[in-house]
Amino acid sequence: MPDVEGYAWVESLEAFCFTAVVGIDADEAIRRLGGDPGGRPGRRTFAECFWLAEGPQWAQVGAVDGGLLIAEHNGWRAEEAVERLSHGARLACFFRNVNAVMHFVWAVDGRILAEFDPLLDRQARSGEDPHCIDAALTGLPFGLFGAESSALHLVERLTGVRVLRSWLDTPQRAVALPPLPAITL
Repeated sequence: MPDVEGYAWVESLEAFCFTAVVGIDADEAIRRLGGDPGGRPGRRTFAECFWLAEGPQWAQVGAVDGGLLIAEHNGWRAEEAVERLSHGARLACFFRNVNAVMHFVWAVDGRILAEFDPLLDRQARSGEDPHCIDAALTGLPFGLFGAESSALHLVERLTGVRVLRSWLDTPQRAVALPPLPAITL
């Protein structure tokens, strides 16, 4: 398994969504996710934000070098909100679930420019301008033995935001996201 610029640690995680945003602050990101930036303050590690379906979904949200990081452990709310989150900003989002379903999205000012599956694809296949990230993809070994670490390196190349394990393991501002709508069968 290649260690793409120190990101090999991510290969051991089962389910997450890491979203780097440049151009908005944490309070605005929380509002765009449907949360309350003025709500009860709390600090949690990434492990403490693990979402069990019957409880609230927590996300770490905070400023990092280069921008803002939203880290969801077993969540996907930022992935569903990339257009809203990227309005007036630029954003790279990488999602992986427990079944190794993966999705990478590059969005700028409310528009999804490129998206792909880092496990199955080595280049963006959809979005308004999927080739706009071709240069950033150069040299990254996506696929079975490097999808996750390559995707995090791509987040960094596109936004300047580095996802650090030490940041995730340190208690950060954590926000409870609103409950998902009830599903009726």
